[in-house]
Amino acid sequence: MLLVGLIVLLVSIGTVEPIEFAIEYNSITKKTNEDQVYAGGWYLIGPFTSFFTFPATLVNIDWSEYPGSQRGPLQKVKDSGGQDITLSFAIQYRLNQENIGRLYGKYKQDYERQFITWADAEVRGIVGKFSTTAFWGERAASAERIRKAIDDKFREENQFVTCENLQIINVQLSDKRETSLIDTQVTK
Repeated sequence: MLLVGLIVLLVSIGTVEPIEFAIEYNSITKKTNEDQVYAGGWYLIGPFTSFFTFPATLVNIDWSEYPGSQRGPLQKVKDSGGQDITLSFAIQYRLNQENIGRLYGKYKQDYERQFITWADAEVRGIVGKFSTTAFWGERAASAERIRKAIDDKFREENQFVTCENLQIINVQLSDKRETSLIDTQVTK
């Protein structure tokens, strides 16, 4: 009897890595407990319960041509002058621990696809307010404006995530527009 009790106790322990958050999943009822979010540690959760885990650290999403990128560069993004821009960038986001259960309830574990959709739309919208020279002379300020627009969208959508960083990797203008900008800078 003692051996059975020990076995039940051992299969009732769940672990969450220090770099993760988790919610409970019961394999008998096929239900999750979205009200309790666990940080890293060992927990007594029951013999038929396991964890669905989520990253507690910064997560990177790339829109670039680099191997491993989640998306290719954004093509045909229009600036305020109607010029086409191809934009490669990366963001780093962090999930908000207190809302992990609600995030799972709404998107299951396919939430990152929604984040990408929101970020795509925000980048296209905010770049449409930039002049063509915004990335030429004000790259850091332009990146911050884009990051803030993405973060505002993330916060507007139920506080699931925070966009903490954004890096502009590459900005490609049309050959004609790029030559025009270079000529303008050379003559100054």
